[in-house]
Amino acid sequence: MGREILAVIIQEGARFCSELLRLRPPKPKRVEQEHPIAPGKPQVVPQEESGEDKIEKGTACLPCVNGHSHACIGFLSEASRMSPDGLNPDSLFRVDKCLGEIAAAERIDLSEEKIAKLPPEEQLIARNALKGFREIRHELEGITNKEDLQKANVKMIELQKYVGKEWFKLRLAKMPEEEKTKLANMAMKRLEEE
Repeated sequence: MGREILAVIIQEGARFCSELLRLRPPKPKRVEQEHPIAPGKPQVVPQEESGEDKIEKGTACLPCVNGHSHACIGFLSEASRMSPDGLNPDSLFRVDKCLGEIAAAERIDLSEEKIAKLPPEEQLIARNALKGFREIRHELEGITNKEDLQKANVKMIELQKYVGKEWFKLRLAKMPEEEKTKLANMAMKRLEEE
């Protein structure tokens, strides 16, 4: 199989996995309460998980980090495009937006508590992402020209590729065979349509 086809299959697989995770309904918590009509008899009442409960499980860490890096790439690309003659207020505004995304990733999704709750193989990815975000943040905080901006954007693109590729490889490895087959069929169908 050619490298291009394999790359498209992986890319389509990543999209498919994202959609599955995004559209998957949350499992309701079951809480026992006393039955209002028959005291002493427990009644099981399903309750929705709060957003905090979902985040506490650590499940949002790497997908969110991937999202923050994508957002930064967009902001830095816009900043570069908006500064043909050097940095200006519009481009620096986008750099600041990127710094906000990095801060959110570092302080929320890549906090030590969240990383500790991840499986060991995901912890390595998260720690490498945290290191990468810090390096890029330091570069952006000292930015003086368009070349610095472009270098930071290249580093952010490399970081996103690393996080996205490694996270999706882990997800694909854990995917049931029937889902893998469905994913491969969808990718082949899209390739045939192009």
